[in-house]
Amino acid sequence: MKKNGISRRDFLKGAAAGAASVAAAGLLGACAPGEATAAETQAAAEGASGAAATEAATTEAATTQAATVAETTASVSEPAPDVMTAEKMAEVKWSFEVAPDPIADDQIAETIEHDVIVIGAGMSGLCCAVSAQDHGADVLLFSASSVPYARGGSNHAIGSKHQKEMGVDYTPELARRMVKVEQVSGTYHMDKQKWAKWVNHSGESMDWMIDIMEAKGLHVGLEAPYLDPDGVIETLPGSHNFYSDDQPLGVFFGAPLCAQAYADTFVERGGEIHYKTVAKQLIRENNNTGRVSAVVAQREDGSYVKYVGRKAIVMATGDFSTDADMMAKYSPWVYEHYKDKLRFETNYDNQFIYSGLMPGDGQKMGLWVGAAWQRTFPNPAAINGGAAGPAHAIISNFWGINLDINGRRYMNECTNFAYGGMAVLQLPEQTAFAVWSQDYAYTEEEWEPLGYVVGEGNGIKKASPEDMIAQWDAAQNYVKADTLEELIDQLYEGYKDEAKQTALASIRHYSECAKNGYDDEFQVNPDVLHPIENGPFYGTKTTGSTFLCVFGGLRTNDKMQVCEEDDTPIEGLYNVGTMTGDFYANSYNFVLPGQNLGACCLTLPYMLGKELAEM
Repeated sequence: MKKNGISRRDFLKGAAAGAASVAAAGLLGACAPGEATAAETQAAAEGASGAAATEAATTEAATTQAATVAETTASVSEPAPDVMTAEKMAEVKWSFEVAPDPIADDQIAETIEHDVIVIGAGMSGLCCAVSAQDHGADVLLFSASSVPYARGGSNHAIGSKHQKEMGVDYTPELARRMVKVEQVSGTYHMDKQKWAKWVNHSGESMDWMIDIMEAKGLHVGLEAPYLDPDGVIETLPGSHNFYSDDQPLGVFFGAPLCAQAYADTFVERGGEIHYKTVAKQLIRENNNTGRVSAVVAQREDGSYVKYVGRKAIVMATGDFSTDADMMAKYSPWVYEHYKDKLRFETNYDNQFIYSGLMPGDGQKMGLWVGAAWQRTFPNPAAINGGAAGPAHAIISNFWGINLDINGRRYMNECTNFAYGGMAVLQLPEQTAFAVWSQDYAYTEEEWEPLGYVVGEGNGIKKASPEDMIAQWDAAQNYVKADTLEELIDQLYEGYKDEAKQTALASIRHYSECAKNGYDDEFQVNPDVLHPIENGPFYGTKTTGSTFLCVFGGLRTNDKMQVCEEDDTPIEGLYNVGTMTGDFYANSYNFVLPGQNLGACCLTLPYMLGKELAEM
């Protein structure tokens, strides 16, 4: 390769010649002026032939030294074949970037045509299909799964009718500060236009969803707010969940109920859902430069079917966390933390799995027809955990003392369980301990247990301090002791005595800070500093953090169109849900709980369905 007209070979030859000149100068000019060397005296006596022999020997030595320099230069500039460089990295393709051979027309058993084809029976795909159908479009949905699938249950919305019924005045204007905190947490890398679309239309889309769900016998609940004593990451009651008479835990199990309700509604209104049908290839016209007009899928019996979308192909195929290569390229820090825990295998019915969900089918198909990857790098993940212990909200880290394996506090504990989970990943052995006393139960007059909703419509009521103590006594993962020494001995079993002594000293110092009203180590808000002095005492050990999924993929504009590298939309191709590119950055931090289900799986696909029907 030549740069500025000089090849690398020419450069090395020049370097050798230069080295020879330097070497010769060094050999011939080693003595002071006017002094004769033994070689010069011998040359004068032997005549011209001796001088020629001396010159030849000198030249040979210089050439040998120059060759050594050249070899050294080459070894520095040319790494071994198995050494990665930036240049090599740019040239090598990953396995998932290599498109398979096109499926021939004579292999396709059937062609089916509708206005809109939706791929994926998760929350976003089903929402988009029902919305498009509801607004007059002719829609078909197919899915690799055997059933409607979903996980969780919290759906964040701003200004819904249920919030108004519950006396919650939550408007886009009041959401401004919370949205700004989220975007700052993402260092402003996310697509603010898609965020604005969610903020301004989330009330409308949630009201529509409430009507759909209530028609199928589900009830809506409003989760309690997260009240940060520092006022930094607190939220209003914005997260809606849906529950049934038989299943009150909408926060955990509401999404599967909703997915089934969407599917039933869609079919009852004349729509078709083809399950166990795996999308394989998109068809983009004009040699991958024109419109995406169809998708080829494979049925359970091995036959191929072509789905033609007169208006649109909408991909809602989920994340790519069960593809090891995609994780290693696009979310390398998550891959490094979880590569020994993730299940790199495909199961399209994954729902309540915390070791990888989907294989990135939609992302791969998009790349094969010229779609660009999102700008935000690396792809963020949903991770939570933190030090376990009594939580002041469903999404709370334990606000009391958090210790590492060396017995030291490691952060300001007053945060949520996403940030707490991130902190645990940075600890030695990824292990944290929480310690508190029975008195901690009385720091709240009433506790909001898991599943609590505003108004207690689902029958889950607030807990008293006595209720909390009874729960702690029954918990299998809590340790209890009459003295702190006994507790630490149990918690730190297997660790050095030095760590135990440091832990006891940390607890004593923490208690002094609490009594003095000032945390001189991490400046925890004094309102949540409580001494740990009166037994019995409780503690728990947490190792690792929970991985839920990875977010994003193909570059996506605020119309949910998939785009090329220059941001030109690919006509006819859309995506929604978890695979939406550039909606999150850094991490999914739960500061606006239920944001993914509420934004990427409700508002944005609802609006897309409406817009496609109006095309």
